Amino acid sequence: MDALLTAIMLWLSANYNLPATFNHPRVEFASAKELTSRFYESAGRQNQAGMVLNQSESDIVSLYHNESKTIYLLDGWNGKTPAELSVLVHEMVHHLQNVGQLKFACSQEREELAYKAQNGWLGLFGRDLEHDFQLDGFSILTRLRLRPTRRVERVGLRRGLVRG
Repeated sequence: MDALLTAIMLWLSANYNLPATFNHPRVEFASAKELTSRFYESAGRQNQAGMVLNQSESDIVSLYHNESKTIYLLDGWNGKTPAELSVLVHEMVHHLQNVGQLKFACSQEREELAYKAQNGWLGLFGRDLEHDFQLDGFSILTRLRLRPTRRVERVGLRRGLVRG
């Protein structure tokens, strides 16, 4: 996993001006129920109930936790497809933002770069967020606008269907 995280970090640093660091995050696997619980816990602390009440358990496929510097991936993730790897890319953006102590005007700005990098990674394979996650530009914009304006400790990536 370290070699993969290093390759992703170098690609993100070269293409998205994120700080290069070999201080890799922990990567753990969790059930959909655990990911949902962690997401709701964070959202609840931020008083965001209206934002997340309609999310089903299967929507959340990954999370990044700033304090523990941990990426949580859905059980069964194996990184064998560009779409699965793009989920790790998305969360690595948040890790590099965190360890680089980058500041953002709002959480939407922070999340926007993660989606941009994820789509860029998919583009290397002739794919995109719309094809692999049913996320078009409008859907991403809507998601970003639903994000809290205060910085959250945990950022979650949601999905439609992940296709290989």
